[in-house]
Parts: sequence; C-alpha cells; structure tokens
Amino acid sequence: MIEDTIDFAKLQEAVYEQRSFDDASVHGVSHWKQVEYNALLLAKMNGADVTVVRLFAIFHDSRRVDDGYDEEHGHRGAELAKEWRGKYYELDDERFEMLYHACKEHTTTRSTGNVTIDTCFDADRLDLPRVLILPDPDRLATNAGKKIATLGRKLGIRCEEYREWIRNLVF
Repeated sequence: MIEDTIDFAKLQEAVYEQRSFDDASVHGVSHWKQVEYNALLLAKMNGADVTVVRLFAIFHDSRRVDDGYDEEHGHRGAELAKEWRGKYYELDDERFEMLYHACKEHTTTRSTGNVTIDTCFDADRLDLPRVLILPDPDRLATNAGKKIATLGRKLGIRCEEYREWIRNLVF
C-alpha cells in the first residue's frame, strides 16, 4: 500500500469501530473531523506533511477511555497507529516517528520545533472551543495557529461559533 493511496475514510471507520466511548463524546468523530480540517488548513499555511496530520486526526484520541482526564490516551493512540501501520496504511520511518510523537505528546508538549508535529498539536488545540475554551495564541506552537487564534480573539469569535468560523477562513 502506498501512502498516497491511504483510504482515510476506511481507516477512520476501522478506528471508530474499536473506540471505547460513544459518538456524542467531545473527543468523538466530530472532533476528529474538525482536527483534520484544522490540520489541513494549517498545513496549507505552513507546509506541514498532509498525510501525517490527517493520520494524527484519526489516531490522537482513538484510545481514550472517556472524556475525563486520561493521561495515557495519547500513548495508547500512538500504539494503535504503530499496530495498524502496514495493515491499514504505509508510512516511512521518519514520517511515522512524527505521527507517533504527535499522538503520544499532544496533551503534554507545547512545541517541538517540527512544523508537522506542531501542526498536529495546534490542529487539536484549535478545537478547544468545543469544551468552552478559546485557544490562547501564546499556547499554540505554529505561527499559523497563533495567527488563527489571534484573529479569533480580535474578532470576538465565541466558542459556540468557532468551528463554523474556522471552516469559513480563507488564507
């Protein structure tokens, strides 16, 4: 399987089928899809690896046990990505290491200096308004993420408007 032929919809469905929380979860499929959207927007702005950020959107919260504090969920998501590599998708070692690190560290590390990993982090953080937290530009890792969060604050975008607003951004 060549990475450019990854069936992301099939992969997402397979990951979805093994989840341990319900779809109404704030970490469910609607969040995964928003993280993917955010990641693609950021990658367009900063040149991050599109395949890695799309895979991150699917795996990063895939092994949560619930919506509460789950310190090890990122590590479990990274391990699922590792287990399914070669079965559902192919990725060279360098890019896989970025995916693994991004999944494992997305809640504990603010920035790495790697544009692709940092884009993964920011794609997730830009969806914090779903839990009534506006993204803080000072806590984002990429210039693109900071630009979006700063603009949202400047325009007074409310949490309940954030997803729609970000989906209408054009850069």
